[in-house]
Amino acid sequence: QKYIEDPMLIGRRKFDIRVWSMVTHDYKIYFFKEGYLRTTCFNFDLDDDAVTNKFVHLTNNAVQKYADCYGMFENGNQLSFKELEAYFARHKIDIDFRG
Repeated sequence: QKYIEDPMLIGRRKFDIRVWSMVTHDYKIYFFKEGYLRTTCFNFDLDDDAVTNKFVHLTNNAVQKYADCYGMFENGNQLSFKELEAYFARHKIDIDFRG
């Protein structure tokens, strides 16, 4: 198993994307347009000390809520899609994920 060495980061921190979808019994797929990102509150790093720090690598709220810096960057370590679009605009990142 190999760790991703150069992941996409938000403010130098890891994130995951949460969205809601539904698949019906006849395989119709519905996708809710809104979602959110869960972030870590420590900068991403692959040095030996950081690799074992769960707060650097795990975005799960059940883990992050115990970090001293929880909520320091985003309320509840979460960004809405609207907040993500604003982040992209501020940093001149040309990504249209709503297409």
